Amino acid sequence: MKHSCSSLLSLLFFLGATALILAQARATPAASTTAASAKTPNWDDIFEGVVHDAKKIGGFVAAYRWLSNYFPCRVEWEGRVYGSAEAAYHSGKYPAADRDVFTRLDADPARKLSRVKPYDTAAWEVRKVRTMREVIWAKYSQNPELAQKLLATGDRYLEETNWWGDKIWGVYQGEGQNLLGIILMDARARLAKASVAASGKAK
Repeated sequence: MKHSCSSLLSLLFFLGATALILAQARATPAASTTAASAKTPNWDDIFEGVVHDAKKIGGFVAAYRWLSNYFPCRVEWEGRVYGSAEAAYHSGKYPAADRDVFTRLDADPARKLSRVKPYDTAAWEVRKVRTMREVIWAKYSQNPELAQKLLATGDRYLEETNWWGDKIWGVYQGEGQNLLGIILMDARARLAKASVAASGKAK
């Protein structure tokens, strides 16, 4: 009985959190800005640490916002269509039957939902990098304009310099593994190879 009550409370908490996140996603942003949000850079800002030069694109903001997983674009992955790479990625934490809700969410609400909706963290650790690779490839292989932009970065080093403290997928204050940047560069190389192969066949 105690276990049943605990399970019911967990379910009610999750349903309430999901409803709140969905409501926030549909709501129109308020005109006023809080003091906290005023201090946080947005995707059009060049914040401290950003480098956009001939050798490096560090910071997926401003003219390079499209490199961010938050960038709105159609991403079809494992039979579902999402509004961003971020939403597709977070859906991968769950069994296929639980992913539909992520197809209706923008990037940030999708990330927030994954923080309150339980999932198998051990299993996710094993497959999260593979999932990111698949989602990133889907993003660029399915969107020709984005593919051309990625190819146009040439051999510049891509680094997800960030302000939110991510040292796994990006780099924060000079430290981090930059896994997203590496995956993007791998996708770029794959696109370039496919482009050369296609040109050869055309001849």
